[in-house]
Amino acid sequence: MLETIYDVFLSFSGTDRTQVRNLAFELRALGLRVFVDEDDIAHFVSITKSIRDGLSSSKCLVAYYSADYAVRPACQRELMIAFLAGQREGDPCKRILVINPESSTLHLRPIELADARFALPVTGVIELARQVAKRTEEIQGSIGEVPHVPNPWLSVKQSSHVLNLIGRHAELWDLHSALNAIDYPLIRSAICGPFVSVNGLPGAGKTALVTAYSSWFSDAYPGGIHWLSLAGAGATLEQLKVRYIYELHRVAFKIGFDVDAIPGHRIIKSIADHLQASGAPSLWIIDDVPEMTDLDILDILTMPAYTGARTILIGDKDTFRDIIPSIRIGPMPLSDASSLLDRYRLPDNAKDRRARDSLALRLNTNAAALIAVGDYLRDRQGQASYASAMEEIDQESHFTKYVLARISRVLDQMGTSELSVLCLVDQLGANTIPAQLLTRLPGLDNIDVGAVLKSLSAYSAASRVGSIWTIDPLIVLATRIHYTTGDMTETFLQEVIAIITEFLHSAKLTAHEIEVSRMIINDLQLKLDNRILEAVDTSY
Repeated sequence: MLETIYDVFLSFSGTDRTQVRNLAFELRALGLRVFVDEDDIAHFVSITKSIRDGLSSSKCLVAYYSADYAVRPACQRELMIAFLAGQREGDPCKRILVINPESSTLHLRPIELADARFALPVTGVIELARQVAKRTEEIQGSIGEVPHVPNPWLSVKQSSHVLNLIGRHAELWDLHSALNAIDYPLIRSAICGPFVSVNGLPGAGKTALVTAYSSWFSDAYPGGIHWLSLAGAGATLEQLKVRYIYELHRVAFKIGFDVDAIPGHRIIKSIADHLQASGAPSLWIIDDVPEMTDLDILDILTMPAYTGARTILIGDKDTFRDIIPSIRIGPMPLSDASSLLDRYRLPDNAKDRRARDSLALRLNTNAAALIAVGDYLRDRQGQASYASAMEEIDQESHFTKYVLARISRVLDQMGTSELSVLCLVDQLGANTIPAQLLTRLPGLDNIDVGAVLKSLSAYSAASRVGSIWTIDPLIVLATRIHYTTGDMTETFLQEVIAIITEFLHSAKLTAHEIEVSRMIINDLQLKLDNRILEAVDTSY
């Protein structure tokens, strides 16, 4: 345990600075030693190091948990360190006091904090300070360091996932809350039990996130953490069940079972009885869950809730939507994506930093694509730059196929209807489009566009805001590379422009639909005008 220098570490968003300053003043008036970043960071000293040292040498963290606090990565990092320190001591909320200035608790993460008694600013800053002082009297020692190091049961590959994970604090909290919602019925409904699915495009970082969670939150699962893979299980429910039973036998052997004495059809019950007898919560991670329409798969893969087991199912497609909680792993924030690239190659100057950020956005901040580019740049010992990598991707070279190798595999799982829509979106040159407009475009007459959009959404290849759909730009690029969609002919361009023009005169369009449609038609008209000019030039 580190030496205790502060009684309280005040964690807050910049928008709440005034309220926190007032609280710090009252706490110090009561004789408490308080760390506030603007007061306690010396000039020319690393802000990150100063904050980390201040946190680790404080008795507790007081989180001014506003709605803005919930979305600030720095705030969430501080909160997670205090949470994990308390978890290590047997009570994750032991070293955290939440002040909630909002009328709702929906923004509070994780679920333990929403369930815990929190302070309200309406009591007045003096009473708040008294509550904090009383809490600190009950706590001994400091938060201390909580190193993010993998547990010994992780493989080398899994350890690298933990050490290399950047950000994703909201997803980690959501995963933890979903798994434990069954223990807090007054806070959150969990009719389905302690099961959650994690999905997203290949390379988004699903396995990395779950691996990090299983390592950092391991103290919450004294009954053990068990990792199973269904890779190559086959396409039928029976084939999947055979593979799952094989994986269970492997885990049972590690636990100490005499697996030779347990028939395959008895292995699930044998493990369930063992878990129930131990009475300790355990975590079961089922990776590489294949896409299946038969939802009986859930009854096969999830450990019974009465055993104290929590189950995470990892797959590319959101197969279990509306049945169990789903955590979707989408693109990384640009700041995290840039940090990931920096691990492979630091920018040379401001121009290089801009090129790095542009490249990250071009790859829609997909972790696997960024890592592929990072490996490429590092291995070339300065012979390539972020700008040259961007040029190669835009030229759709072999390098582009290499970068998109993992994300392209999702196309192999799609049907002809999904691919037809993706090819048309690529030809349009606009991956954001109103659903109503998409249904009117030529070539999609015999396609249920609504069903296709639902399917693309399940693959995390499309997202919706109101009636506007956005197709993931990497999916569109992968479609172009693998299916050589080509450009629209002049006749086809004119036909599409006419359709969009007619659509713009439709009744009851939203302002957003009109804006997006006009942007598409302007781009297409510019493309058509350029084609006409090129034709004129070549005629002379």
